[in-house]
Amino acid sequence: MRRWLAVALIGVGCGVLAFVLLQPAVSSRHTARAQQRLAAEVPVGPARAGPVRGPARVPVARAVGTGAALAVLRVPRFGDDWSWVAVEGTALDQLADGPGHYRTTPLPGARGNAAFAAHRAGHGDPFLDFDTLRTGDTVVLEQRKVRWTYRLVTSPRIVPVDATWVLRPSRNRELTLTTCWPRYGSSKRMYVRARLTQVDRQHAQDWQPVWSAVSRVTDRSVRLRPRPAGAAGPARGEAAAARSASRARGRSRPGSTLPSARR
Repeated sequence: MRRWLAVALIGVGCGVLAFVLLQPAVSSRHTARAQQRLAAEVPVGPARAGPVRGPARVPVARAVGTGAALAVLRVPRFGDDWSWVAVEGTALDQLADGPGHYRTTPLPGARGNAAFAAHRAGHGDPFLDFDTLRTGDTVVLEQRKVRWTYRLVTSPRIVPVDATWVLRPSRNRELTLTTCWPRYGSSKRMYVRARLTQVDRQHAQDWQPVWSAVSRVTDRSVRLRPRPAGAAGPARGEAAAARSASRARGRSRPGSTLPSARR
């Protein structure tokens, strides 16, 4: 009897180990299939606005339904071939398909704080190298024939999981990216902020600017809200970030959290 029990326990242990080892590969395969499907569903960018008086009108991305392809996201810092289709929504089902747009925030190009989240590890590891981002890096969002270019005005910062203040509205045209911290955990969150610098429209095979903003991009060029206690400064490596993240928690809305990058 004991022998059969030992064999059964070994079998269960092997099964659990196999699941743990194979789960990342299975999730990545699911995400790859979803990305292939979504790439063909990215909407055409907003139509050209008619003639207006005063400053040029800034094109705003077309809205889509929850879970649908919203825009192609590119971050050159992550590699020349790094490209993901971002979907509408940040629930677990949406983030399993790729980066997601926070539904309560503005669309790319609009005035305010457009925000996106993505897994750091798992489901293709889209934001695995998030801590390598630096002030001045570009983030590009593209719907067919229209492209929005944002430039980072902060380096990555560590905040508590309930630091929903990073999604607060802005009077500027800004972008916020969020993910989990540390790289293979989710005890904290990490974010960066960017500001819209240029919008381009495709004509035939060429891209031509239709709106641009002259901005000095430094950590002080955007007036962020004062960092609460518990919100770490620029992430200077995982070890330094860990020391900063161990401070007191920041001000946040009770009961609200930024989405986790891990199931």
